[in-house]
Amino acid sequence: MHRVRSLVPVLLGAALLLAACSSAAGEGDGDASEPGALHVVATTPLIAEFAQHVVGDDAEVESLIPLGADLHSWQPPTSVARTIAQADVLLVNGYNLEASLLDVVTENAPRGVPLVVASAGLEPLEGGHDHGDDEDHDHEEGEDHEGDEDHEAGDLVYAEGDPHLWLSVPNAIAYVENIRDALVAADAEHAAGYEERASAFVEELQALDGEIHETLSAIPQGRRTIVAFHDAYQYLAHEYGLEVVASVAPANPNQETSAGAIADIVRQVEALGVPAVFKEPEFSAQSLELIAQESGARVLELYNTPTDDVPTYAEMMRANAAALVDGLAVDGGAG
Repeated sequence: MHRVRSLVPVLLGAALLLAACSSAAGEGDGDASEPGALHVVATTPLIAEFAQHVVGDDAEVESLIPLGADLHSWQPPTSVARTIAQADVLLVNGYNLEASLLDVVTENAPRGVPLVVASAGLEPLEGGHDHGDDEDHDHEEGEDHEGDEDHEAGDLVYAEGDPHLWLSVPNAIAYVENIRDALVAADAEHAAGYEERASAFVEELQALDGEIHETLSAIPQGRRTIVAFHDAYQYLAHEYGLEVVASVAPANPNQETSAGAIADIVRQVEALGVPAVFKEPEFSAQSLELIAQESGARVLELYNTPTDDVPTYAEMMRANAAALVDGLAVDGGAG
């Protein structure tokens, strides 16, 4: 259980508000939200994008973590505390994804403001990250967020399990539905709009899911193996019939990989005839480049979060599917 601390004093100095999610997610073609509209604060650009699809012009959405940053280790500036303190709804991923940010969220969340775990109700796979110097958090019942739902959300914020659930499109649909339900509960006046826009976005995601299945069907059964930099792709593999056989940095993507671990992966890549290994744009590719050099595999790129190159969820998932087909469906390296 994890301690949710009371609201800290407002930090001195001017607080720089972060860019609105609509710009980060490429959704900036609508009108500005009305004065006094609900202020929705999401921890990640992806969750903020999902929320923006649901709210339209009926609410304001902000992402705390900027586009393309490492979700696990991004260090929040002091201005983030004020942004959180001004939220009407707080959206987090759950399962300790935003490890360096979560204490700031729970410390500054105003009393009575819903803390919504976007992944609630989904069954996590084993995994997650060892961040080494993370504090031991103790959440005591009765502090700040009252009621069974708030206690459950507080538990899920720091719960154990692989946090990258959104890399399965059906899981992403569950995120959208959780966000919709939270917004309807927080702002009944605009409930019909939230429900209508969420329904339309879910239909888009269902079509995307079919598209990803169809694209990945080009990979032969004997080549459906993923070697990635960090352990983020279990849900993608589980949903679409692939297998993650190795991760260069399974426990902590910000720690250097040992020479012995690299040698083990080289042997595994060679033994399985894996034709490509996959780096990620927010992490150094040095270890993967060495594995590729030793094994003859190609190095391609997967995304676990939107970036400037793939600024929306749909673009990210299509890019991942295309890279997997490019790397695994055709000869080009080992095997």
